Amino acid sequence: MLLYQLQPSFFYTRKDLVTWFFMQTGLHEWLLNNETGWILFDVLFYTMPLLYLLSFKYFKKANSVVAVTVVIVNWCYVQCYTLYASNSIEGHVAWLLFPLIFLAGNPKTFSMLFQGLRYFFLFFFVSSGVWKLAQGGIFSLSQMSGVLLFQHNQLLTNSPAYWQSQLILYFIQRPQLSYLLYLSATLLELFFFIGFFTKKYDRLLVLLFILFVIMDFLIMRIPYFEIAPLLLTLLLKDNEKVSLKSMNH
Repeated sequence: MLLYQLQPSFFYTRKDLVTWFFMQTGLHEWLLNNETGWILFDVLFYTMPLLYLLSFKYFKKANSVVAVTVVIVNWCYVQCYTLYASNSIEGHVAWLLFPLIFLAGNPKTFSMLFQGLRYFFLFFFVSSGVWKLAQGGIFSLSQMSGVLLFQHNQLLTNSPAYWQSQLILYFIQRPQLSYLLYLSATLLELFFFIGFFTKKYDRLLVLLFILFVIMDFLIMRIPYFEIAPLLLTLLLKDNEKVSLKSMNH
């Protein structure tokens, strides 16, 4: 969904300082009932990567200015988009962080930022698994069935005959089976910890990520597909050679 397609009547106030500082600009309030502003933001957001590509190929002196502009546009757009009742900001971290690597002025900095994104991607999954342990959900057999019931109560009430409703109800009625899903997801997330020590299993981590986002969409109806660009940090092995080749040409 594009920003101009939203019809928000309220916005979230998240518990983080970056959001609080951003909200002081009042930009999200200005956009709330401004369809022209939404269209302008959509156009900027989806054309900035092309603008950066053109500057990289034909106007290298403007690279740094365009890169900073891309970062600013992305951060403002994602903040506004997720402040309205549409989606969580966690699903858009790739849009927030990936443009930062283009701020690099030399191959070494590019490689370091690229590696930094890799470790953030690993942390993103590992911290979720650790959270399940810390909160004790992993030690309750009824945890997943309760989560499913809470997460999908409106779907189950309004569309009980829908195939996804039937699938979710199947797991709710079988707490032991739904717990196995919860346990599997936790172990999958914790397995990403191995990426901090070796790149040997990066391809396996890519497959596990794809499996996770598909199951998360089918079972939890949470679309985390937009995190996919961070997979590049696992797929591109020799990042420094990649950066050298791209920046020199």
